[in-house]
Amino acid sequence: MLKFSATLLACLMTVAVCEAQDAAAAFDPRDYAAHVHGDATEVYVLGTAHLAQYDGFDPAALSGLLDRLETLRPSVITIEALGPETIFLMQAYDARFDGAVGYFARAALDGVRLAGAETGLSMPEARLAADEALADWPDAPSAAQRRRLATLLAASGDVYSALVQWLRLDAADRLPGEGVTSELAELLDRVSASSNENVQIAVALAVRLGHERVYPADDHTASHLMGRVAGPMTAALETPEFAVIFDHPVFTATALEADDWRSADALLDYFRMLNTVEHGHLDAEGQWRVMIDRAWPEDVGRVRMAEWDTRNLRMAAHIREASADAVGGRVLSLVGSAHKPWLDAYLDMMTDMHTADIMAVLE
Repeated sequence: MLKFSATLLACLMTVAVCEAQDAAAAFDPRDYAAHVHGDATEVYVLGTAHLAQYDGFDPAALSGLLDRLETLRPSVITIEALGPETIFLMQAYDARFDGAVGYFARAALDGVRLAGAETGLSMPEARLAADEALADWPDAPSAAQRRRLATLLAASGDVYSALVQWLRLDAADRLPGEGVTSELAELLDRVSASSNENVQIAVALAVRLGHERVYPADDHTASHLMGRVAGPMTAALETPEFAVIFDHPVFTATALEADDWRSADALLDYFRMLNTVEHGHLDAEGQWRVMIDRAWPEDVGRVRMAEWDTRNLRMAAHIREASADAVGGRVLSLVGSAHKPWLDAYLDMMTDMHTADIMAVLE
């Protein structure tokens, strides 16, 4: 047995050496993609404007975009929102993050407060209970089951998934019960009426497709980096060197087009523009190269770049985690358009994922 093991080890080492000689000197995780059993998981990154910043925006104008995305039929939809674990972590280290969680997850925290008081569960306990419910979820849940799951999801910090459950109820069943108080019902109705793209695109699409949830994938746990250079960053904003950023076409030309949304066709055209490779390069050039190609007081530009890289990498990790629920299928990731070129690049490096062309869906 010992002789056999030694022989086997020698053979394996020989094979490994030969493969190493045949392969490139540097390890590349993408090389393993050819060895994946079955179809690769496809991820479609949809860059979007932050719709809530446009006063009077009419969500009905998204109908053309939603019709296109519905044909994709993704199994998983991720959104640019903080997930329960990230919210819990940032709350625990609130002083480190200077209260940022309250800004980035206000609606989620309201849901935790209202639903948590009703259930008596902590965020981790509610998350576990929601996961257990989803793992044993019936094909035709009752209205009471949906209200109960909405409560658990809200208590866990996942207000957008709670909203999916709420909107999958018939209008007549969107009423208090099974942990949904009148205050929580009002919160869910208020969030559903917002023009936030997580609601009007991701949640709306999840409801259309019969999904039970969406997957928050954002991250702000590197925001403390900007806190430590707040002073020099404020000073940099006032310099002529920084002013060139806002003169860049990525801000001037696209902002004018955004003000001219009048119809579903016009808005779909705007999303097509945001998701071109050319726009991705233009945006990266206009917002990020300027951070590293010149001197800034106290290296504020490179610190800002570190925060941006970290955020995108952690977002990519959250999307990769969510993709485990769509093995060999399709993932749609909704992100602010500035993130798109970075996430396209990072996600395409995964051994079991392929970044697909969202333009093929939009066109």
